Amino acid sequence: MFSYLLVIYHKLNIVASRNKKQFFQIFVILVIVLALFAYLFSYYEKISFFNSIYWALTTASTVGYGDIVPKNNTGKVIAMGLMIIGVSMIGVFLANLSSIVLDFKLGRFFGTMESHFVKDHIVILGFSDYVKNSLEEILKDNNKNVVLMADIDNNPFSNYNLIFIKGDITIENDIYKTKLANAKLCIVSDSDDSKTLIAAMTVKNLYKDLYIVALVFKKELAKVLRNFGINEVFSSGTFSSKLLVKTTFITGISKFFSQLLDEEFKESLVEKITPDSLINSTFDEAMYKLKNETGELLVGVKRDKENIIINPTEKDFKLSAEDKLLLIGK
Repeated sequence: MFSYLLVIYHKLNIVASRNKKQFFQIFVILVIVLALFAYLFSYYEKISFFNSIYWALTTASTVGYGDIVPKNNTGKVIAMGLMIIGVSMIGVFLANLSSIVLDFKLGRFFGTMESHFVKDHIVILGFSDYVKNSLEEILKDNNKNVVLMADIDNNPFSNYNLIFIKGDITIENDIYKTKLANAKLCIVSDSDDSKTLIAAMTVKNLYKDLYIVALVFKKELAKVLRNFGINEVFSSGTFSSKLLVKTTFITGISKFFSQLLDEEFKESLVEKITPDSLINSTFDEAMYKLKNETGELLVGVKRDKENIIINPTEKDFKLSAEDKLLLIGK
């Protein structure tokens, strides 16, 4: 419950920064006004404070059930005062709240807001056909929150888990809006390779421990980014050309890789933490055990966050609790 309220607070804090101070001022004043009139009504009409609060809320909201009414002139004066002041205050409060909701909806579409995701979100800087296709797949997982910053006119997808921010990915002040400090990873790919290069280097300088993935069109820039320390770098044509060459030796190999990378297939490539029962097991022992118990095929191990070891052959190679298992299967 607390975490849910925290998310709402972040939304109000960021989306309606222009109206935030005014909104809370009106809310506090409204509470004070209702409490004051409720106290006066309770005192002069000789009823409980709870019933007075109920009366104040129904009167100020113009509901007026009529089950509690003033029985003396002082109570009537208090009621008239609440009708004038309270009703006006509630009207202003609701108008301000509507403005915040409208700002939120327009901000999501036109990219005029900041990220309200607290942590473990994915940040994508830039927009291209590759980003569009990848984003469509990422958003199929409802557990993944994504922040997209790009210099485009409006949000390309209508998805609650996607925050779109219109901005320049080469400007630090715009990048800060994505809340990269608490992000899970950052993907950088723009239709302009020069922007991708600048943005990736800027993010690396600002957040040295953040895992960064970059996609460029020119093969020469991929080498530059790797040398700069970007964790993973792809050049758009490299993988396709290698796959094409491999097809001359093994026909149908492209279907094999497509199936591995498609989560809709039963036998796709997945990553899982090492279960306690497999810690200190050799790779072969773990592979046979998983195949017999779950039907999954162990093909490799991810060690130290980004060191991928495929089919290790060392006899003294053993799994540790920090290792991630790379499996074919669900």
